[in-house]
Amino acid sequence: MNLLLDTFEFGLHTQIHYGIGRLNELGAILKNYDLDRVLICTDPGIAQSGVLEKVEGILQKSEIQYTVFKEVEPDPTLEVIGKVKQLFLDHQCQALIGLGGGSSIDTAKGASAAVANPGDLGQYEGKNKLPNRGPDIIAIPTTAGTGSEVTHATVLKDTQRQYKMGILSQHLHPKAAILDPELLTTLPRGLAAITGMDALSHAIESYTSNQAQPITEALGLHAIRLIGKNLRPFVARRTDIEAASQMMLASTIAGAAFIWGRVAAVHALSHPLGGRYKIPHGLANSILLPVVMEFNVSSNFEKFKEIAILLGEDVSGLSLRDAAYRSVTAVKNLVEDLEIHATLSANNVKLSPEELQVVAQEAFDSGIALANPKAVSVQDLKKILEKAL
Repeated sequence: MNLLLDTFEFGLHTQIHYGIGRLNELGAILKNYDLDRVLICTDPGIAQSGVLEKVEGILQKSEIQYTVFKEVEPDPTLEVIGKVKQLFLDHQCQALIGLGGGSSIDTAKGASAAVANPGDLGQYEGKNKLPNRGPDIIAIPTTAGTGSEVTHATVLKDTQRQYKMGILSQHLHPKAAILDPELLTTLPRGLAAITGMDALSHAIESYTSNQAQPITEALGLHAIRLIGKNLRPFVARRTDIEAASQMMLASTIAGAAFIWGRVAAVHALSHPLGGRYKIPHGLANSILLPVVMEFNVSSNFEKFKEIAILLGEDVSGLSLRDAAYRSVTAVKNLVEDLEIHATLSANNVKLSPEELQVVAQEAFDSGIALANPKAVSVQDLKKILEKAL
């Protein structure tokens, strides 16, 4: 970026409340916004973990009325959004709480959009097509991965088309986010691993994107540094509150980075893989990230060298090119250390040549890959998928 010629924008529209035990302030935060009737969107795992019960106790103590929808799906569908919207209207709620991972927060965002905007949400796919801001959203993440608590996007599945669509709008920024690292301590090991890799993919893609600018680069670099130091110990022992705290912050920081710095080919491909084959988003990103990085390294050796260093690689004595490629090695080693199966086939996903073509075409048509630092064609995306098999 040429700071003498180019312009950029950056804004963070969500009030962040970070701290161990900060969840206990939920009632006070809601009252500060004059909210006393809320709808909680969460999933069965959170409902069984004891976290939902704790939230209910806090709301009861604060004399805040609440309704619970605890059937959030891993990839929230338009049908589920319709159910949540009706529940919201039936109980005359004022705001939505997304309690859980990215799917719960995306469900709250989708329902907020549906309450305030007429017709099928599919017509609002893309950027800045949502005309009206809906009810406020309070995000309470229980994973360190998606960064959805500070982003302006929701990703919803159209089951008829077997397609995951993104709606991006300034109206979708949560009003507030409560970041309490204690909420990560019950996270299953495998989920901690793939959500952490999701955060890393946000950080790396936003840092290397052709839309990167000084503020997003700074955020992306710091997120990469935090993840490089803390993801392994966090996955090994989720009760390591220091590692959990750093990973929760890394996830949010990476989310703030990709609002403006954008994600690219990794996410362009992971969305159709999730929509068509139900591959968890973080797992798809774990598989695709090193393959896409290898494709992109030559676009900016300096940036990829910096990634390698932040992920713990010793690049002393290496040429700039060789040092840059160590970033790919670092991510491959991280995936292995986290015991994530590193290919699609190892995760029981096999794609025919025809299916490869369809996924690559959908990824290209989504426009997400336009932010990739190296221009990609449908054929390039297909080759990346073939390497990921």
